[in-house]
Amino acid sequence: MNKLITKLLIVAIVLVSPLKFFGQEEGNKPVAAFSDYAYVSGDLGLGFLKGDNSGLKLGLNGHLGIGYQFDNILGIKANLGFGGLNGEYANHEIHKSNYFDGNINLTVNLTDIILGYNPDRKFSLVPHIGIGQVRYRVKLNDANGQQIHESGYSKRDGREVIATIPMGVELNYIINPSWRVHLDFTANYADGDRLDGVASGEHNDWFSTLNLGASYRLGSEANIFKRDHEYCNYWYLMADGGASFVFGDNKYSFGNVRGNMNIGAGYNFHNFYRIYVKAGYGIYTGEFENVFTLDYADYYEANINIAADLVGFIFGHNEARRFGVYAHIGLGQMQYRARATYANGKKAAVGYHHDASYNTKGRGLLDRKVALTVPMGLELNYIVNEKFDIYADATTFKVDSDVLDAYASGLNKDWRTTVNFGLRYKFANSCARAAEEAEEAERNNCVTPEELKQAIKEALEEYEANKPEETEAANTEVATQIIEKHTIYHTNHANIVFPVNESEKLNTQTNIDAINRASNEVQEGFEVERIIVEGYASPEGSKEVNDRLAEERAKAAADLVQSELHTHLDDDHITIHSNGADWDGLVEAILGSDLNNKEDIANEIKNSSNREQTLNNLLAKYPQIKPLLPQLRRANVTITTVKD
Repeated sequence: MNKLITKLLIVAIVLVSPLKFFGQEEGNKPVAAFSDYAYVSGDLGLGFLKGDNSGLKLGLNGHLGIGYQFDNILGIKANLGFGGLNGEYANHEIHKSNYFDGNINLTVNLTDIILGYNPDRKFSLVPHIGIGQVRYRVKLNDANGQQIHESGYSKRDGREVIATIPMGVELNYIINPSWRVHLDFTANYADGDRLDGVASGEHNDWFSTLNLGASYRLGSEANIFKRDHEYCNYWYLMADGGASFVFGDNKYSFGNVRGNMNIGAGYNFHNFYRIYVKAGYGIYTGEFENVFTLDYADYYEANINIAADLVGFIFGHNEARRFGVYAHIGLGQMQYRARATYANGKKAAVGYHHDASYNTKGRGLLDRKVALTVPMGLELNYIVNEKFDIYADATTFKVDSDVLDAYASGLNKDWRTTVNFGLRYKFANSCARAAEEAEEAERNNCVTPEELKQAIKEALEEYEANKPEETEAANTEVATQIIEKHTIYHTNHANIVFPVNESEKLNTQTNIDAINRASNEVQEGFEVERIIVEGYASPEGSKEVNDRLAEERAKAAADLVQSELHTHLDDDHITIHSNGADWDGLVEAILGSDLNNKEDIANEIKNSSNREQTLNNLLAKYPQIKPLLPQLRRANVTITTVKD
């Protein structure tokens, strides 16, 4: 046996090719990665009223809730609760008051947005905002204990009902994957001024809760979800402008539409989510027939918002999709001023620096009136290219003031609405560029089976032209088994590597040495005794796709080897296995890498009940795993030759 052949008998070369995701995505980029779950919760604590009352008198309250966590950033929860309210106002005192409330909230993990996901982190800070309803009743007594007011106790009319906007923050401590405790503070803005039984002042009432609670995760899987760091993380600038109008006591007409403009900046921290701040200026006008005319009004506005892509939620992420519909909600402040002329000819002004008839100053810039706002809206987004988006946005602002139109009337506060068109500039998305470069590199690194056959032929011709002298078997590294005196078995191992999502094309760096050796042995009088082929796929795709790819790769490799060896074995002498995703190979590759926390990463994969999802999460968190995947897209071939 010549020395070159024998040395090559135990060599299997596995080369790494650029990564391209498959199976689980439509644009060959990572899809949104999360591990969703539902949970139930309960809490108890103290409540306090901020209306026309003075001082602080505490009441008790409690809630039961259910929630759903979409990923480590965004969730939704609903609460039902009961509580009591206490307080006093001048010579009045709340004698008896209680309420039922229900709400639904959007939750955002602020800790993970700022610091990134950390599986060992026990604490998290989670702001939330929502919408709800409170059904209340209240009795007021005077200083002598005599009842002077009653609301919501009538059997005929029942409890008073008003809308609420709960806003708060929750501090979570994770005990274990199933249980966590939390401390929650929530301020509830009430769309009414009679929670305390007294209608007075410019602003609506508030009631707040400070509660201690616990939540239990439904299901048995550990909380191991992670945020997609690598796909769509980018900063952007934005500018928009359009129409502005107010819904207060004024009667709306298109003739009362005025303009506004805004600038802002944001961060896209997930395929589906973004957070942004905006600041702007606008003007508005309006009239109420036979009552007043709003002569002039303008405002400054600043707010912070969180937005979610509804199209992505419903239909899944698609890199080729150019349209998105984003729902957004936020919290802001408006500083405004307004002048009006009443039907009797008198002038009124709010928020002006100079003195005037009926002028009511505020505490903002140049005595402008200041009011809390809750912006809510929809944005239609179109991706022009990697750098620019254009969008159309409709936003309505719930304003904690009844004098936007310089006229106080009714039980409800005023609203403001904008309809704008804008442009968004996105800073460089290095992740997306890297993925495109990797995809192009892998396309250029593919060959057909015919091209591989030609390479094998040329290698054999080169070998025959430079055939070395024979050496003693004792000086070789042959994996040889002597069964009988004149019977010799050789085992040759080939490793055929495939590009991502391919079973027909082969990687240019496929190990052809074993096929070369076996072919040469056949020419020297050996017969092909057995061929064993095992097909694999890299695990980041879906199970269905991976099973199909592994099977197709095994069959393609078997056909290629038999063709090159000029033989065709029956079913008794050729074995084809489809092994699907190579999870064991991935774990071994991770443990053999220089990754930090590689043992934890490997254990996370081995212990997960949803390994596909877990791997997607890990790929987003640790892009160093990506170069380990191409070697798993393969077919292992064992060729046994025999010579008597």
